[in-house]
Amino acid sequence: MSLEQHTVDQIGKYKILGILGKGGMGIVYKGLDPDIEREVAIKTIRFDTFLDGPAKEEMLNRVIREAKAAGRLNHPNIITIYDVIRETDLTFIVMQYVDGQTLQALIESGKTFSPQEVIDILKPVSEALDYAHDNGIVHRDIKPANILLDRAGKPFLADFGVARMEASTMTGPGTTIGTLSYMSPEQIMGKTADGRADFFALGVILFELLAGRKPFVGDNLSTIVYKIVHEEPERVTEINQNLPRGYEGVVRRALAKNPDERYQTGREMIGDLEDPDNLTAATRDYELKRGASSETPVRRKRPLALAGGLLVFAAVAGGIIFVLSHNAGESQSRTADRGTPKKQDVSPPHPPGSSPPPPQTAPAADSLAKLRESFELNDYKETVRLADNILSVDPGDAAAREFRIKAKAELDTALVAARLRTGIADCESGNYAACVRDMEEILRLDENNRVARDYLYKADTALSKRDILAMIERRRQAEENEDLEGLLRGLDSEALASQERSYYSMIFTIYDGIKSKIQDNTVSVSFSDRTHATASFHHAIQGISKKDGKQKPILFAQKQWTLEKRANAWKIVGIQERP
Repeated sequence: MSLEQHTVDQIGKYKILGILGKGGMGIVYKGLDPDIEREVAIKTIRFDTFLDGPAKEEMLNRVIREAKAAGRLNHPNIITIYDVIRETDLTFIVMQYVDGQTLQALIESGKTFSPQEVIDILKPVSEALDYAHDNGIVHRDIKPANILLDRAGKPFLADFGVARMEASTMTGPGTTIGTLSYMSPEQIMGKTADGRADFFALGVILFELLAGRKPFVGDNLSTIVYKIVHEEPERVTEINQNLPRGYEGVVRRALAKNPDERYQTGREMIGDLEDPDNLTAATRDYELKRGASSETPVRRKRPLALAGGLLVFAAVAGGIIFVLSHNAGESQSRTADRGTPKKQDVSPPHPPGSSPPPPQTAPAADSLAKLRESFELNDYKETVRLADNILSVDPGDAAAREFRIKAKAELDTALVAARLRTGIADCESGNYAACVRDMEEILRLDENNRVARDYLYKADTALSKRDILAMIERRRQAEENEDLEGLLRGLDSEALASQERSYYSMIFTIYDGIKSKIQDNTVSVSFSDRTHATASFHHAIQGISKKDGKQKPILFAQKQWTLEKRANAWKIVGIQERP
């Protein structure tokens, strides 16, 4: 059933009163439930924009499951879901109607928000998120467009159960960038996201309302991706100098790259916003975890004081210094001088005729200090190099090994983010081969990266579609050239080749001057996965009869190919024709 069929009368039992708006997924209608004469909002979820196959069906079923689960939420600031209706490629979510506007519309109107107005909006939303998380439901797409305000200013959080679908569409660039600006680093990196991703998005909204602009902006997806994963935003208290100084700590903690360093509940964040003067201790603890003193600018890439770094090391490394001193006590002969290694002038006694044992040296204390400093300065390549030097002398050095593991993880994360950035840009510009290479490299480092898998699928199937369309054109030309061998290339089985050989041998025997035409507007290629596809097109063949010299139609049918990818080549495994 097409979307246009629902634009006038009704959807299911619901009478359509008008259109509330249009988005990337479809139309949002205002409707009326005739049973209880209640006004409702009906959101259209379009599945015809998705690739066909199991992934599409699984996504459809998952959205329905999540919408139904969200329908069980009962909170005064969460839009209630009443009904879910599925009709072929369209699904309709029937929900509570709010007479008002979205927070997005309010922001776009140019309104500025006082701290109290910000709290009045975000406090009920944070309480709604806490309630949803306590009931095992994560929103995953918190943004101003999903916060509705009624005429009295009461906020409602919308689109539980629908958010995952909309966040995964990657359709129009406006919709994608709008959603991407509020995504957490772990979502962008394709990692598992929990409720703390919702609080990161709430932190983005907090920044936007206080500063009048988003914290992570750019002209394209790749720039925004890089900034969210790698860069700290400008200080909100420098942009809006009328804010309480403590608000900087709230925003910084809400936008922490590491979910463990963020607010774990909405109650925490709102509590700090309502009493910013009491943030000193919380800010200090946060900065210690981040590896910065209270005087350090927000951007972590600037050098850190060594003293601050030592405090951070003690707090974050989880007892590494204690382990070092403990090891020193147990191995005095090896670590008698843990400072500067000395040349052994006098060898201990050893049996006559045998070689003296090699001298035992220990990494210098300044080597460990340099290792620690390089890590705190985010010079991860140097950290790995210094750790390798220490471990070559003492393979059991726990501190060096832990620093190496952490630095290597940071390097891999940076590489993944850079590959994502360039890969997404390549995909957007149509350079699908480069995108495939980037995404395959990401999956080599992080096999569970969902973003990379999605883009790999998108780019790989785009390349495959080109190949399949080229196959259709080569077959068309082979028909006109009476090239029997050319027609048989790409067929997967001898049985199919024998069938096609018999068919075209007969045509070439009876007709001359063959003309083959593919109606371009009928060509479609769909994929069930990266190695299985279906191509459908309308095919017409005409020829001049050798018997009477008249031009006659030979074929006028809808043709469908079933294809499989073998190694790097697509093969036709089935051909069907329908008049």
